[in-house]
Amino acid sequence: MSAPEKEVMELLERDESRASVPWSLAWWLAFGQLFSWGILYYTFTVIIDAIQAETGWTRPFLNGGLSLGLLVWGLSALPIGVFIQRRGGRMVMTGGSFIGGLSLLGMAGMGHPLGYLLSWVGMGIAMGALLYDPAFAVITQTFRSRYREGITLVTLLGGLASTVFIPLIYFLESHLGWRGALQSCAGLLLFLGAPMHWWVLPSAAPATFSKKTTSASARAREWFRTLRGEISNRRFLGLMFWFTAYIGAFSGLTFLIIPLLLAMGVASESVLQAVVIIGPMQVVGRLLLASAGKQFSSLRVGRWAMGLLGFSLLILLFLPKTMLWLGSFAVLFGMGNGVMTILKGTAPAELFGTERYSELNGALSAPGVLSKAISPWLLAALWNTGVDPKWVFGAILGMIIVGSGSLEILARQEKREPSMS
Repeated sequence: MSAPEKEVMELLERDESRASVPWSLAWWLAFGQLFSWGILYYTFTVIIDAIQAETGWTRPFLNGGLSLGLLVWGLSALPIGVFIQRRGGRMVMTGGSFIGGLSLLGMAGMGHPLGYLLSWVGMGIAMGALLYDPAFAVITQTFRSRYREGITLVTLLGGLASTVFIPLIYFLESHLGWRGALQSCAGLLLFLGAPMHWWVLPSAAPATFSKKTTSASARAREWFRTLRGEISNRRFLGLMFWFTAYIGAFSGLTFLIIPLLLAMGVASESVLQAVVIIGPMQVVGRLLLASAGKQFSSLRVGRWAMGLLGFSLLILLFLPKTMLWLGSFAVLFGMGNGVMTILKGTAPAELFGTERYSELNGALSAPGVLSKAISPWLLAALWNTGVDPKWVFGAILGMIIVGSGSLEILARQEKREPSMS
């Protein structure tokens, strides 16, 4: 048994009120999120032009591969959550590193459109097994009542993934070509990510998460009955619509903000300067939440975060596109999104308790990932009709308003139906 694993298991055996928390596990998971997000999520944005130039494939087809990967991620979210609930995160996150590395190698060596799409299927499975939600589930299992602190730490490093890896991948692509860059990233997942997750994660879920001694069919019926009751709960539905609308808005803006602002006549230097601000401000938002947000509920903090996101869209819609206002947009949007990333991990545990966190978070993640995949495509289709780019920003603001409305309905329901945490 490895040292981090032994630390986790010993802490779980002690009385929770007296035990410390396994910070070494959280730091290792945070490091894993840094390069997993950097490799699996941001590499494509850097190398897509090089792939198109060599293969001649259209950009809609290439982006369709990304959408396929995100679709697979969404479909895999619940099964992965169920597996972590029963068996812990070691096999899932180690396997995700292997699958992701092999998929990148396949993409680097492919020469046929079918091979490209199959590589994205593997990438989607890897994203579902590695990016945030599995790490949040492991943290919730091991940190127990102090899960908020662990989740915050994990997101602090994860928020720097684009800042670290986009320049790194540009460097690799310029020196090794896009195939060499993919092979280098695959090596990181295979020879760093997989061994690290195998070594640091507990070999099994804590006893309170272990499967029962009844028959498999009885357990399956009980599981389905319980899950069906939980996901039909009005609080769960409110949480789902809140997160789904937010993720759709974030995804659409992330993929379209640069071309939209350029189409509005904003200088490319100003656009890039504003976009670069977003990543660090995500970290600032998370640090503020970690230092001053402990005494507030996730729903109350969520109101502030959604307000920041809404005001940032109003800036894009109605104020001049000077660097002052573009920078103000980036500050508000970055801080709001940084806080929302943490809330996505903490709100389910706060509202429904930690006993079935992995499964419920998987069920919540599925529609959110589908929204992440579909939103950029729908917004691009709206723009392609010839409307002013402001209409696209208005549609994104509409998603924020829908999410805020869902949050308010959830808050009212929470007053009538107390949380389980």
